[in-house]
Amino acid sequence: MGISDVGILDLLESDPRPTFVVANTPTRTLQPIYVNPALRANVVLHGRVVELFNSAQGPFWDWITASPSSNTVPHTFLSGNIYWTRSMVRNEWMIIGSNNRPSSDDASSDPNSHDRVNSNGLLHEAVGPGASVDGNSGWIPPDFMSGQESFVHVINSIDWAATPLGALSRWPPLLHQTFNQVLADSRPIAIYWGDKLTTLYNEAFSKLCGIKHPALLGTSVEDAWPDFCGKIKLAISTATSRRRVGDEDEWRFFVEKSDGSREEKYLKWSIIPIIERNKCLGFIQPIQDTTSMRLWERRTKMLIDLGDMLVTARDVKSYWAMLIQELEACRPTYDIPIAILYSVEEDSRSTSVGKALQLEGCLGVPDGHPIAPPTMRLDGIDKGLSSSFRKAVESQTPLLLQIRDGTLPESLLQGLHWRGFEDSCREAVICPIRPTKEENVLGLLLLGLNSRRPYDNDYRQYISLLGQKLTTTLASTVLLEEEARRGRNIAEQAAYDQEKLATQTREATESVQKFQQIAEFIPVGMCFGNHRGNITFANEAWHRITGITGASRVNPLTPEGFLSCVIEEDKPNVKRAYEELQRTLTVTIEFRVRRPANDNYPLQHPIGSSPSFEKAGLDLDADDGGVRHVLGSLKAERGPDGNVDQVLACLTDVTLHKKAAEEAIRKAQQAENLKRMAELATVGMYDMALDGRLIGANNVFYEMCGIERVGLSQGPVRPFEVCVVDEDLPVLKKTLAALVREGKSQTAELRLKTSWTETDTAGDRIIAPRWVLATFMPVSNSEGAIETFTGCLSDVSLQKWQFEKERQRKDEAIESKRQQENFIDMTSHEMRNPLSAIVQCADAVIGCLTKAQELVNTQSTRPDNGSAPGSSVADSTSSLCQEGVQLLKDSIDNAETIIACAQHQKRIVDDILTMSKLDSNLLSITPITVNPIHIAQEAYKMFEVEARRVDIDLTMVVDRSYTELNIEFLDLDPSRLKQVLINLLTNALKFTKNGPTRNVSITMSASKSRPEDRASSVQFIPRATETWQGDKPSPPIPEENRVYLMFEVKDTGQGLTEEEKSSLFQRFVQANSKTHVKYGGSGLGLFISRRLTEMQNGAIGVASSPGQGSTFAFYIEAQIPGEEASQEARAAAEAVGHILRTPNSAIGKGLRKGPFTMAKPSKKLLGPQIEGVLLVEDNLINQQITRRDLLNSGCVVEVANHGVEALEKLQHTNRANGQFPLSLILMDIEMPIQDGLTCTRKIRELERAGLFKGPRIPIIAVSANARMEQIVEAKAAGCDDVLVKPFRILELIEKMVTVTRQLEKIG
Repeated sequence: MGISDVGILDLLESDPRPTFVVANTPTRTLQPIYVNPALRANVVLHGRVVELFNSAQGPFWDWITASPSSNTVPHTFLSGNIYWTRSMVRNEWMIIGSNNRPSSDDASSDPNSHDRVNSNGLLHEAVGPGASVDGNSGWIPPDFMSGQESFVHVINSIDWAATPLGALSRWPPLLHQTFNQVLADSRPIAIYWGDKLTTLYNEAFSKLCGIKHPALLGTSVEDAWPDFCGKIKLAISTATSRRRVGDEDEWRFFVEKSDGSREEKYLKWSIIPIIERNKCLGFIQPIQDTTSMRLWERRTKMLIDLGDMLVTARDVKSYWAMLIQELEACRPTYDIPIAILYSVEEDSRSTSVGKALQLEGCLGVPDGHPIAPPTMRLDGIDKGLSSSFRKAVESQTPLLLQIRDGTLPESLLQGLHWRGFEDSCREAVICPIRPTKEENVLGLLLLGLNSRRPYDNDYRQYISLLGQKLTTTLASTVLLEEEARRGRNIAEQAAYDQEKLATQTREATESVQKFQQIAEFIPVGMCFGNHRGNITFANEAWHRITGITGASRVNPLTPEGFLSCVIEEDKPNVKRAYEELQRTLTVTIEFRVRRPANDNYPLQHPIGSSPSFEKAGLDLDADDGGVRHVLGSLKAERGPDGNVDQVLACLTDVTLHKKAAEEAIRKAQQAENLKRMAELATVGMYDMALDGRLIGANNVFYEMCGIERVGLSQGPVRPFEVCVVDEDLPVLKKTLAALVREGKSQTAELRLKTSWTETDTAGDRIIAPRWVLATFMPVSNSEGAIETFTGCLSDVSLQKWQFEKERQRKDEAIESKRQQENFIDMTSHEMRNPLSAIVQCADAVIGCLTKAQELVNTQSTRPDNGSAPGSSVADSTSSLCQEGVQLLKDSIDNAETIIACAQHQKRIVDDILTMSKLDSNLLSITPITVNPIHIAQEAYKMFEVEARRVDIDLTMVVDRSYTELNIEFLDLDPSRLKQVLINLLTNALKFTKNGPTRNVSITMSASKSRPEDRASSVQFIPRATETWQGDKPSPPIPEENRVYLMFEVKDTGQGLTEEEKSSLFQRFVQANSKTHVKYGGSGLGLFISRRLTEMQNGAIGVASSPGQGSTFAFYIEAQIPGEEASQEARAAAEAVGHILRTPNSAIGKGLRKGPFTMAKPSKKLLGPQIEGVLLVEDNLINQQITRRDLLNSGCVVEVANHGVEALEKLQHTNRANGQFPLSLILMDIEMPIQDGLTCTRKIRELERAGLFKGPRIPIIAVSANARMEQIVEAKAAGCDDVLVKPFRILELIEKMVTVTRQLEKIG
């Protein structure tokens, strides 16, 4: 196979220049039929070619589609900065090839120009006519090689005879032809000829040889490329065996330059065999320079990695650190031999405005090197690179530093640790870093340039892109930092606004409450009306004035209903007033209303301190004709639509005022001369000398000062000296001195020794200090000297009294709230103490009666040997036994009723305490680890006996959904859960006990998702967040640990209508008005239940129909506890279970009999771990009952009446130096002399001081203080647990055992 056997496609496949072929069809619809790999690899260029053929227009298209026979069409065409060459093959195919190097004009116009020719061989072309075959002649280039004379001269200067190729004249024609084609090619191409693989190459290839050119010409491949000859020979071997173009390969190559430096190059090459007569004579190695592409890939990756890292910076300081860190991590390090990063700051030490640089980091620079000092001032001192940095701060583009122009001092490069090629840099750039072009420079980055690459356009573009990347990422960081600062400011402002809103809301609420209190207190009738004129609210004074009382009250009251009380003559005036109100929004009207026949309210007397009407001789109690005179002030408010939305009306009973006015007019007509003094009667006027001597005054002045009016001629009167209180005399003297000194009017507030009296609306007399606002005006003589002064005294006592009253009311309101909380605590405490005694006594009575019943039953079943069966004596004895058994059973039932009533009373106290906490936003949820089934069973057992007494079938079912979740313990608030269950069970039993079918069931289920209406038989009530904003709901629970616990209480009672269901779950509201009369209750249970479920992130709902019973359901959010909490709960349950499983345990017996029965405790019930108990209790009844039950339980008991006595008796126990075996302390909280919390703290202090022997003394607080904060306070004081009164002895014993076992486990 020879070179003539190589096809044109083989040539195009190996050609690194992008080329495509189109078919020349008669229809001129050209389409590309072939695209070589070089064009397919260039995605952008290939896309342009595809777009060209899709559009089929443009100059390039016209050049391609021009007729081949046209002589005016050039062979080359410049399009997109690329020169394209067109060649026609056999008049059927046009080969369009690109050439990065433009052809010269001569070459494009010369018909002998080198083009691809129509040939089936590779580079098959005759030797040019200029070639010589004379061995003594040199190489004569063909005509198409004009411009290469210098390279030809080099070729001719080689002694080819000394090479394996021999003299030029002896070269084979094929070698001549191939070498001619290679020399004419603009690409770097080498030829390896013969067995020695002698090296030949063209001028483009010589530039890659560097200083080795022209020594490489005529040498073997081993001598020419000792480092790469192995790869070249392997490629030659592969191409020889395959008889086709060898695979392309690429290597990194360093060109050695004449100045001794080396330039980094990346070359892509392939091997093409030269075959003639099926013999491989040589090889062609075309070279493609891929340096720019490889460097671009390397630098682009570095820029992408740098950008990805820098955008994560949250502030400028961390940005500098990340920049140095990422530059150091960049691989390879050829393009960053050294790096120095400075941040730019204002120079605070400079007297003038200047910049200072702070070193943020560097690469390749040892510590203390002079090229990178830690700080650098740019104030004009040229030291190191300060002048270059100063220029860079003012520059918008990177600043180039070079050794050859002196901008990069070579002395500063000594001692640096060069990275990459480890060659010393000859050039460096300083990149100014600023967020935007308009902003100041924030940083300067000095980068050493790659010593083996020139600073060409590609390098400049890379540095420019690096600067842009730094600019954009720094801008992002600055914006992010600013956004974070703004976010903090917004958050602070939002917190301030929220606090302000809460304050305003609280003030608005207090204002509404005060308004409601004042509205019921003041004698003025007040009412509100809606846009229809209906009166929606009116206070008691309004009903009293209008006479609409009793059964006549309607809410809302229509306008017609109000007009019915107005006399007929005044109704038109009232209607006109309403019409005028629509226009002016404010109207004052006077009208009369009829007084009802049974109106016993007295007329309102005018309030004032003037002489009474009786003294004036006015008869105000005369017949008024059965009418009241009313003065009404109406004010309307418009809504957003412009219409009247609400009307406020104030009515004042002016009946007596009218009479007084009429009488006053009559008196005024009789005493016209007193009119002027009557107008000035409220102000005391005077004239006085500078020495305080009174010259003249009116009656009011004398009244205010409390002195009698006497003739001033009889002697001097100095009223201020005797009527002003001693504390205000310095103020008076100071004011008079200023009057004389300044000659201007002065004012002062003074207190007089007389008292101010007034009568309020309730008829109470008000006595307060009299305050006056004194005005002093100087009076000068004709010479301008001040001789006297005149003025007036205005009584401001009312304003002063009102101000003081408002302050007192505020203090009283605060004190009232405190007293209310204390009252509720005291009430709860005082009610729980006797309830505890009642419950324990009833338990004891039940236990004794049960024992007696067992004895009677035993006696009745024993045969009596003294009486024969059937005798009258035996019958009488049997009758008496039966009657005794019945009496014992009735007594037990009565005792159980007592306990039920006590439990009911306890629930009422709990509801009151809960409502107090809800109103004061003090109620909180305290989750603990418990078994939910036990909680439900406790609630079930509380009602088991009561249900049995009224013949109700009470059942409890645990749904399969609960057991499938494998729940043993959950974290929840058991007291709040039980409280809701008790409320629902109380209602269920209450409304079922009188029905024909009496069934009540409790169903308990669980799920991992929140229950919805469609999955339940009830409709849940939506959460009322707008009303109960003060509630403190439970904190959110992680979804993986969240469980929704649901309970349903279903009864067969009378059911509810839709109207009755709509009024449920509201405060003090029952289903209808007959509910309280028939069933009792306070209307708080469901309201509290709703609040408690919502505070536990749950909801409550109801489903009911009349006659079909009701179903109340609720769910709460609970949490699966951790393993440690579960183990502690399991240990406590086992401790209690051990007691319940004891055969002789009275606790087990009592619980099996129900919550309202209790067997009398047997000896040694508590076991050896509890031998002695110190009972600290001030209530003698509780003290006696608890002591007796503890003694019956098998332990010894010592009693103390207060904390001091308890501390004394502790000294006589085995924990000190005594004999009493102390195992546990039961501590009351509220006690005289020393309370329980103080005593507990003292005991813990003595324990810590080592004054008591043995382990920690268990202390259980037994108190009627039931609020959660009181329980928390008790535990904080040192109590191990708290038991709230009333309690039963079984509960106390269970608590004692649990606490003792827990402390034993702790150790």
